[in-house]
Amino acid sequence: MKPETTIDVGADFSDMPFGRDKKDGDDNGYRFRKEFLLKALDEYQHVIIDLRGVLSCPSSFTDEAFAGLVIYEDFTKEDVLKRISFITDYESIKKNITKYIMEAKPAEKQ
Repeated sequence: MKPETTIDVGADFSDMPFGRDKKDGDDNGYRFRKEFLLKALDEYQHVIIDLRGVLSCPSSFTDEAFAGLVIYEDFTKEDVLKRISFITDYESIKKNITKYIMEAKPAEKQ
């Protein structure tokens, strides 16, 4: 596993990420988690998420993308917090994402 990579959300994904899933548009948290975040976590030990190039970072997107790792992808909260870090101009964004991860509960297996 390679040591580290950076995902520049604004440049690599969208400068206006929004929503949870496809019904909210193409730039949603589900797509980001599945197409960008999981691939990076599979290949790299640590993933830096650069949010400086986004115009907003709504809770629906961040909750689905990052807490979704705990809820749907079998990651522990501790592993997510250890393996992902954030670059943003606003400390409140980091605090909110951390809060969503800490409040996440794995979905019941069917």
